[in-house]
Amino acid sequence: MDRSGQALGARETPPERERRGARRFATRLEVGSEDRDRQLFLPTADLSESGVFLLAPDAPPVGAPVRVLLELPGSQMLLRLSGSVVRQHSQQPPGFAIRFDRRQLAERDLDALRGYLSGLEGGVG
Repeated sequence: MDRSGQALGARETPPERERRGARRFATRLEVGSEDRDRQLFLPTADLSESGVFLLAPDAPPVGAPVRVLLELPGSQMLLRLSGSVVRQHSQQPPGFAIRFDRRQLAERDLDALRGYLSGLEGGVG
């Protein structure tokens, strides 16, 4: 389920609700998340080229650095995406948003992420 309670699929967030530069796609993937205090496996609620929203009852503080380890469906490649927490969501379902730090993204990881999101946009995934 997404944050509005709708069933998840690989669908684009409606443009009228979008305030970010990159399109977000509601998709459920299991990712590794590391902050200073812990390592967890968490599900995504949505994913974009610029960040991810992870579902979690305990969110790191806003501003905290976070590393996301993501294996895209159909790929053996493990993406290592660094960023920081930009928002916490305490309502059901609780979670937090991470903005990826473009300066720390490997070009191959960004290309793989773009390819995956392009497939979602075309209805694949």
